[in-house]
Amino acid sequence: MKKTLTALMIIILFSNAIYASDNLLNKKFPNIIGTSLSGNDVTFPDDISGRVAVLSIAFKQRAQLCINTWADELLPKYGIDKNVQYYEIPMLGVQWTMARNWIDGGMQSGVPKPLHDFTVTYYGSLKKYYKSLAINSKKNCYIYVLDQDGIIKGKFEGFSTPEQMNELFTLIDSLNE
Repeated sequence: MKKTLTALMIIILFSNAIYASDNLLNKKFPNIIGTSLSGNDVTFPDDISGRVAVLSIAFKQRAQLCINTWADELLPKYGIDKNVQYYEIPMLGVQWTMARNWIDGGMQSGVPKPLHDFTVTYYGSLKKYYKSLAINSKKNCYIYVLDQDGIIKGKFEGFSTPEQMNELFTLIDSLNE
């Protein structure tokens, strides 16, 4: 009986994760207000409307390695601010607000200067984003593809694979037609 209950719980949890991810597609990206490393206030998705956008989101610093596996192929293909709008959004909890200048200063020294306009830090409550963005693990990175109206058309999670990169490029190209 215990094994059956355990198996049933695993199936339910897995089904909910799949449903949440599928349920996310074709919905408006939730508002995130942050400040770029160059000091500009940015509101997603409003400030990127009219263009296809790829948003890389992470909740932990170590997820940057994960983001790099996507950005290292995406940026050479599409550029930073050309046909596709690319942003990295570190999501930091409200507890880090007092250390904002120190954290952002550290990021400024580690992020290449051309990416400062496109790296936007968010400091605030995270709970609502875990649900609205279908976050399964705070340790992963999440890649969201938005159409010109800020509607989520694709979501990728974790380190990139060649198959996922092909899927990402195909999706971006189809939205730019």
